[in-house]
Formats: sequence, structure tokens, C-alpha cells
Amino acid sequence: MQYLLLPFRFLYKIYYLIVFSLSVILAYPIMYYLLADPRRFPMAFKMIRLHGFLLLVFAGAHLRVKGAENIPEKGAYIICPNHTSFLDIFCIYTIFKQYFVFTGKKEIEKWPLFHIYYTSGMNILVDRDNAIGSFKAIKRMSQELDKGNPLVIFPEGTISKQVPLMAPFKSGAFAIAIQKQVPIIPITFVNNWKILQGGSPWKGSAGPGIADVIIHKPVITRGMGKEHIEQLQSQVKEIINGPLIEAQKK
Repeated sequence: MQYLLLPFRFLYKIYYLIVFSLSVILAYPIMYYLLADPRRFPMAFKMIRLHGFLLLVFAGAHLRVKGAENIPEKGAYIICPNHTSFLDIFCIYTIFKQYFVFTGKKEIEKWPLFHIYYTSGMNILVDRDNAIGSFKAIKRMSQELDKGNPLVIFPEGTISKQVPLMAPFKSGAFAIAIQKQVPIIPITFVNNWKILQGGSPWKGSAGPGIADVIIHKPVITRGMGKEHIEQLQSQVKEIINGPLIEAQKK
């Protein structure tokens, strides 16, 4: 049965690659203008939210969100999701209405057209192989939190190669959360990988479906110090992983 589905998965992935590429090309002139001036970042954010929503529609991904009431109405916090698919980013932009700042790996600046979403200064690129670059990124994260803007940080750093199993967590999100004493909002993307799994067009799951997202209760960091980073990291990982374990039992 799996082999019979391969042509359909291949066609779906090719279709979505075309849709994504064309949408980025068509949106580029507008986004280039909006991202050229920090004063226009709020409008750019709204456009990115619309773009993300439309990309979910064209993917045939219907969002089913549990725990939306756990999203703070305002203020700084860190959105901390597992990373299973490119759809994760579109889901976050669709779900969270408050202006937030994304963090991403430095390699994004090499991506054609799409790189302006990060190199413009609206979002933050993190170069983990460069001490100075990492320091600048952390400083910028701190500044955004001081402004009251939430941050999105994938603790795995990239899409896991063994989804739905999570990759090891990096400590950055938890260190900055404790440093700034802001809460962490754990998010579980239960099955985005089934709708659009990365890798070869011939491999992995692909096809329209329901995207189940669980927004967990905020994890409070008030009163924690550096000595609690590993504890916080383990706690958040356990929270995110819980629904993934349950889904695998079904």
C-alpha cells in the first residue's frame, strides 16, 4: 500500500513546492518594500500572517488547535515548539496574532528571495558556530523581549531527521527565558510531518489532512537561575513530547 502512494506523495510535494515558490516570488516586491523600513515591520507581520494562512489552505491543511486559551493576551514570552515540517512556521503565524520575532539558523540567509524575512532585521539569524554572532543574536533577543515582543525559538534548531521523534534540545531558548524571567509556551505539532515531511520528494509522508496543534500552559521561569536551565529544558521537552507519545500509541 505504501508503494502505491508514492506517486501521489511525489506529485503533492512537487505541487506544493511550485505553490510555495510562486507565492514567494509574487509576494517579494511587497515584502521587499515593507521590510526595508523597521517602521513598516508591523504591516509586514500582517502580510506574513496572511501568506502563512494561504499556504496552509493550498496545502489542504486544516488547523485543529487545542489550548488556544493558553496564549497570553500580551507581553513577552517564548514560543517553544517541536519542529517537524515547513508547515510549522505557517501554523505559528496563523495561530499567534500578537507581533512576534522568529529566530532561525544562519543558513537561511543563503535561501533565494526568502532570506529577506531574516536579513531585513525583522527576525533574528543565529550563527551557532560564531561566538560574536551568537552574542549579537542573544543581545537582539533580549532587546525584543524588553520591548514586549514574544520570540519563536525551535529548541531542536532544525527539523528532526527522525520525526516524529524529536532531536536533542539546545539550551538557548531556556537560558534566555531564565535570564529575562519570561514564560515559555510549549507547543506540540502532532502530525504536520504527515502532511508535508521533509527530505526526498519520493520519501516521507505527504498529503492534505488535519494539522493537530496543542498549545500547552505557560511554564513560568520567575525565580529560576542559571542552575535551572537543564531542569527547564527537560520539563519543556517532556511537555511537548507527551502528545507525540500518545499519538504513536494510536
